[in-house]
Amino acid sequence: MKNIFLAFCSVLLLSSCALNQSSIQDLPLETESPASPLLPPTATPYPSPTSIPPTPTPDFIDRICSPLKDVAMNELNTIISQPFIKPDIGKDNGHCGVDFSFFRFKDHIGIEGLPVLSAMEGHVVTILNDRLPYGYAIIIETPIEKIDPDLLSAINIPILEPTVEPKPNVNCPADGELTFTIDSSQRSIYILYAHLKTLPIVQLGEYVDCGQIIGEVGNSGEEFSTNPHLHFETRVGPSGASFESMAYYTVQSTEAERYNYCIWRVSNLFQLFDPLLLLSAQP
Repeated sequence: MKNIFLAFCSVLLLSSCALNQSSIQDLPLETESPASPLLPPTATPYPSPTSIPPTPTPDFIDRICSPLKDVAMNELNTIISQPFIKPDIGKDNGHCGVDFSFFRFKDHIGIEGLPVLSAMEGHVVTILNDRLPYGYAIIIETPIEKIDPDLLSAINIPILEPTVEPKPNVNCPADGELTFTIDSSQRSIYILYAHLKTLPIVQLGEYVDCGQIIGEVGNSGEEFSTNPHLHFETRVGPSGASFESMAYYTVQSTEAERYNYCIWRVSNLFQLFDPLLLLSAQP
C-alpha cells in the first residue's frame, strides 16, 4: 500500500513540474522598460527647489543716548538749570530748549569741558562759529523715516503745522533766500547743541553715531550764556536743511544770518518740541 501511495505522489509531482514548465514557456519575455518621455535616460534629476531667504529688515535707529558723558539718561533731570518754556506763536520769547549745568556732579567739579555726545544718529548739517545767541553750536539731522516706529511713537513729535509770520517786534528780515533745498515730503528731527567751548570736533556733512563725542560744554555766546552749560534744543522740520550760519541780537550779524535765524527759530517751519520728550522716550 505504501508503495502505491509513493508511486501516486511521484506521478502528481511530475505532472505539476511539467505544467509549471509549460506555463513559464508561454509567458512573454521580460523587456527593459522604456525611458521616460520627460527626461532622457542619462539626464540628472532636477534639484529640489531651495527656500527663498527672507527680505532683511532695514536697520532702524532705535536708541537715544545721553548728550553728556558720565551723566546717565535718568540723571539728566537732576542737572537742569533752565527748563523748556514754549514761546508764543510768532515770537522769540520763552526758552527754546533745556539747559544742563552743575557745579559738582559725581567726580566732576564744574561742567565746563565735559564731553558733549550726540543723542541720536544723524548727519551734521550746521556748524555755528561762535555766533549769537548760540555761540559755538552744532545741528544734527535724523530723518524720521529712519527711526524705529516704536521709538518714534514714544517721542511723540508734533504733527505738521502751518508756518507763521513773525511778529513785527521780532524785526525779522522781510525777504531772504535759503542756501539749501528742503524736501517738504520728508521730515527730520533736528537737535541743536549750543554754547560749546570751541568749534565741534566733527565736520559738516559727517555722519555721527549715538553717543559719539561731538564737542565740549562751554560758555560761548557772550551774555546769552552766563555760566557753562549745554543748551539742548529739539525741532522737527522738512528734511535737507543745512544753515551756513545764523545769528541775531547783534549788529555784527548779516541780514542772511538774521533771516536764517528767523526761519529756524520763529517761522514754525522747524517746529519746536520739548527736548525731554525725546530724552525720556523708551521704545
